[in-house]
Amino acid sequence: MGRESGFCFEHDGEDFTEEHFKSLCRFGYSNKRTLHTIGFRGIGFKSTFSLGDCVELFTPTLAVCFYRNHFSEPCWLAQQTTTDGKTRIRIQMRDHIQTEVETNFKQWLTSPLSLLFCRNIRQLRIGDRDVHWVSLRPGPIPDSKWMVLSGQKDSEFLLIDSPPEDFPEEALQEIKEERSLTVGEQLDFPPCKVEIVLGAKGQLFVVLPTGVETDLPFACNAPFIQDPARLKIKDPETSPTNRWLLERVGRLAASAMLRWLGMAELSTTERSQAYQLLPNFTWNDRATVGGLCSITIRQAFEQTTEGKPVLLTDDGNLVGARESIIIPNEIHAIWPTQQPSRFLDDKSRPALCQYVAEAHWRNLLRWGVVEEINKEKFLDILQSIRLPTPRPWQNLMSLWIYIAREITDFFNSYKAINARIIPVQGSDVLYTAIEVARLDGKKLVQSVGDWEFLTTRLKVMDGGWLHFLTEQRQVAADQVMQLSSKISKRPKRFCEQPGSTKQATLGR
Repeated sequence: MGRESGFCFEHDGEDFTEEHFKSLCRFGYSNKRTLHTIGFRGIGFKSTFSLGDCVELFTPTLAVCFYRNHFSEPCWLAQQTTTDGKTRIRIQMRDHIQTEVETNFKQWLTSPLSLLFCRNIRQLRIGDRDVHWVSLRPGPIPDSKWMVLSGQKDSEFLLIDSPPEDFPEEALQEIKEERSLTVGEQLDFPPCKVEIVLGAKGQLFVVLPTGVETDLPFACNAPFIQDPARLKIKDPETSPTNRWLLERVGRLAASAMLRWLGMAELSTTERSQAYQLLPNFTWNDRATVGGLCSITIRQAFEQTTEGKPVLLTDDGNLVGARESIIIPNEIHAIWPTQQPSRFLDDKSRPALCQYVAEAHWRNLLRWGVVEEINKEKFLDILQSIRLPTPRPWQNLMSLWIYIAREITDFFNSYKAINARIIPVQGSDVLYTAIEVARLDGKKLVQSVGDWEFLTTRLKVMDGGWLHFLTEQRQVAADQVMQLSSKISKRPKRFCEQPGSTKQATLGR
């Protein structure tokens, strides 16, 4: 592409047939039987006139040009140009178009998602750069694969295809009306599929982007019917075709998530990644096409998962909605060898897999399919039941750290005196501070028999815990002394100059 040579597009696909060429010379008509194409209404061959007034077409058997004023009338060129078996389209661009086209090409180089959806174009060369997608490995479920853009191996995308489905009758009728078929003309449209790309921002494609953005965690590609300006798609509330396709996208995302969660041969860490497909539960604006699309997809997703086991538990099982409980990772760390949900949840529901990312389990909360034992509820539990004493002592320290802010805050209703967080000698459960006596074993208790006598009549704080706290206090004091020593030995950052009011300041 240059100001002298203009714009030149070249591909090594098949030559034009007679039927293809007739379609090229008609207006508002496409002979394409597969809707998943970009050559219908405004972005096919005739869209090239937006670049220049004359378009030249060279193939192994054709040499013609079309002029903007008579865009459906071919003008045969006397001199055949050698194409080496390729098809070439050449346009002398208007000057003010050049910058815009260059900008579009830069966008293709940075985000060529459309290339994933092209059936015949597998690689592009724009200027001196090649753009193509590389298949890394099969995805976690059938009909899926992990893709990466050449040269950007840190950003992986999961491409998921649906099985082909026949168009419903009302959709076929709408398509025929959109394609302005005359009486007697018939086109049989084969089954079509829809695609989603996990990892891409929520956007709708008809191979090329439609300009419709959603709040979905994936992009989707389908043969949507677009508005005449090709800026958006037709309102799904008035377009049966688009509504059917959007519902298929929702069902595809839901079935893919369910299959992924059910892959028992995968680790729970890998299976927990399936929640990336869960749409964000938000209130969309019905006044926008993007909002309506999100709502339609989310409703189909919800209908598909209704009554299905959608919650992955810590032990790798799948259970239904509200049959699992979210336990914060901090609590898991306090009782790592036990299942905290057994003594924290009054229904003893299994804990949700702890490898589910926070953003995803919070989304599950918004969907209302799971409950959480948050810190507020945990503090209530500490005041109502006796929890097992965490072992080793470092785990009990983690418990104290986890609740420290809430029970020491002057303005908080939770008081340390009411929290069952004190270990007792000879007991496996925790008590409140007012239930426990602290004794100096070396001075007051002289024998094992004395301890046995006292523990039958008193709840005595575990001496091992007191010893651990003493050690930790000494470790903290030593660290403070070391830090103070390092600070005192650092050179001063600023030196006070004569006549200066600036004070010498130690470097941080």
